[in-house]
Amino acid sequence: MQRGASFPKTHDLQALNDLCIRSDLFFGLSPDDLDILSSYRVRVRYPGDDPTPDEAKQAMKIAQTIRRVIRRFLEL
Repeated sequence: MQRGASFPKTHDLQALNDLCIRSDLFFGLSPDDLDILSSYRVRVRYPGDDPTPDEAKQAMKIAQTIRRVIRRFLEL
């Protein structure tokens, strides 16, 4: 937003990362990791397709990495 870019409301992390890159903000996040985490936006909303414990651990690790990168960028 600071650079004049408009960011839509979305849960698609890869789409948001692509917008950041086009705005010259490169966080070095893995597209595969972003896709894995984004896949849970619908999956966990409905009963019956819960992630396995290993999938949950993987998702938490990815989320923690993204959080750390963004907090560093925001100087928090």
